[in-house]
Amino acid sequence: MLLRLKISNYALISETEINFENGLTIITGETGAGKSILMGALALVLGSRADSSVIKQGEKKTVVEAEFDIRNYNFKTFFDENDLDYEDITQIRREVNDSGKSRAFINDTPVNINTLKDLGSLLLDIHSQHQNLEIGEESFQIGLVDAFAKNSGLLEKYSGVYHEYQKVKTELDKLEKVAKESAKEAEYLHFRFDELDKAKLQENEQQELEDELDILSHNEDIKRSISTACNELVSAEEDTVLQKMKIATQSLQKISSYYPKAAELAKRLEESYIELNDISHDLQDIDENTEYSPERLETVNQRLSLIYNLEKKFDVKTSDELIKIHGDLQKKLNLIDNFDVQTDDLKKQLAGLKTELSAIADSLTASRKNAVEGLKSEIATLLESLAIHESCFDVQFSVTKDFLPNGCDSVKFMFSANKNVPMSDLSKTASGGELSRLMLCLKYILSRSTKLPTIIFDEIDTGISGDVAGKTGAMFKRISEYMQVICITHLPQVACKGDHHFKVYKHEENESVRSDIKQLTIDERVKEIAGMLSGEKISDAALQNARELLGV
Repeated sequence: MLLRLKISNYALISETEINFENGLTIITGETGAGKSILMGALALVLGSRADSSVIKQGEKKTVVEAEFDIRNYNFKTFFDENDLDYEDITQIRREVNDSGKSRAFINDTPVNINTLKDLGSLLLDIHSQHQNLEIGEESFQIGLVDAFAKNSGLLEKYSGVYHEYQKVKTELDKLEKVAKESAKEAEYLHFRFDELDKAKLQENEQQELEDELDILSHNEDIKRSISTACNELVSAEEDTVLQKMKIATQSLQKISSYYPKAAELAKRLEESYIELNDISHDLQDIDENTEYSPERLETVNQRLSLIYNLEKKFDVKTSDELIKIHGDLQKKLNLIDNFDVQTDDLKKQLAGLKTELSAIADSLTASRKNAVEGLKSEIATLLESLAIHESCFDVQFSVTKDFLPNGCDSVKFMFSANKNVPMSDLSKTASGGELSRLMLCLKYILSRSTKLPTIIFDEIDTGISGDVAGKTGAMFKRISEYMQVICITHLPQVACKGDHHFKVYKHEENESVRSDIKQLTIDERVKEIAGMLSGEKISDAALQNARELLGV
C-alpha cells in the first residue's frame, strides 16, 4: 500500500508531500493543474525513463520518494533474490540530475532500473485509458481466467515442473549438439590417442632414458676410470691402499696396550679400512658389469627419438606432458562413447517430466473451462450495472502443441456490446467507453482474486457521464474494499465516492507558476464537487447537489 509520496523539483512542483491511506482516494483538479505531473513523478520513482527535462526550471536535481507498506504481500523472496534489505515499510527513491543521469535506491541500497521496475510492478498498477489495450493481450486474459478459477496452486506446481522440463530439455539439446560435433572429430581424436597409446609412455621415462644415454655414450671412459680406482684400492700388488692401511692398523694395535692413543688411531683406521673395502667391492661389481652395448645404445636412442617426435607433434617439452594429453584424450573419447547413455538418460527424464507436465496442464485446462461460465455470468452482471445492456462475452479456448509457461491453453476473449451483433475479438470491436468499463469490471474481478497492494485509475472514466458515471464510481468503491485505490477523475459522481479527496492546483509564487496538492476537508470537498457540477461560478443548487452526493 502506498503510504507517502514526496516530490522535489519535478516539473512545476517545487516541494510537496502527500500521505495516502487505505480505501478510495480521489484526486481532482482543473485541466493543466498538474495531475499528469503527479502521475509522471510516481511513474519515475517506479522505474520509468528519466531525463533532465523533468527537473524544475532553475534547479539542479529532481528527487522523488515513495513509501510503501508491504508487510502483508509476501515480497520477502524478491528482496532476498535481489540482495536487498527487507523492510515492512519500504522506501524507494529516484534522483535525476541536470546531466540526465539518474540513480535509484530501495531502502537506501542502490539498484538498477530493471530491479526498480520489477518491484514497482508488484507494488502498484497505474491504469490509464491507453492501457485498455492490455485487455487484448493473451497474457492478461489467461491471467484473469486463472485468478477467477483460483489456479495459483496449480500454476505454482506447473511452473516448478515446467522449469525442470525446460532445464532437462536444454541439457539434452546441448548434449546432442556436442555429440554431433564430437562425432566429427572423434576419428581425429582416436588417431592422436592411438599414437600416444602405442608409445606406452611411463612417468619420468624421458629423464631416466636421457641419464642412461649419457652413461652409454661415455661407457669406455667410465670403464677405464672404474678399473683404475679398483686397482689402486685392491690388486695382486702389495702396495695397494687397502694393504697399506691393514699393515698400519696392525702396527698401531701392537702398542695399544701401553699407548692408549695408538688404540684410538687403530680403531679409526680400521673403520676407514672397512668403508674403503666396501667401496672396493662396489667398484669391482661395477667394473665386472660395465660392458659396452651398442644394441642398448640404439634402443635408448630410438626410444628417445620417438618421445622427442611426439613432443614436437603435440607441442610440449616433456614426456609427462604427453602422458597428461593421453589421459585428456582418453576422457574425451570416453565422453563421446558415453553420449548415447547420457542422451538416453535425459530422454527418459524428459519423458517423465512431460507426462507429469501434461497431467498438470490438463488439470489447468479443466479448471479454466469450469470457471468460464461463472466468469461470463459475473462479467455480464457487472457490465449491466455499468449500463452496457445486452452485451455478450465469451472465452474461446484452443490447445497448443507445445508447453507454455502457464500451461497448454490459448485463450481469446470475445465480446459484443449490442444484441444481435456477432461476437469478435473484443479489442477490435469495443468502443473506448465500452472498453474502459469492461476493463474496470475485469480489474474488479482481479482485485478480489489476487492480492495487489495499490491500483491507480488515471481518468479512465473519460467519455461517460450521468448515471453511468455514478455506477462507475460505485465500482471504484467496490474495488477499494479489496485493495488501495487512487482515482484521478473529472466526474463529480465519481469524486463523491472517495474516502479521501485531494485537489491538484496551480498558483503563482515568486513570479512563477507552480503546482501543488492538498487534502480537502469536508467543506472543501463540497465546494470542489459543486465546482465540478456547475463550473467556475458555483450556485447554491450545485452546493446542495454536492452535499447530497457526499451525504453530508
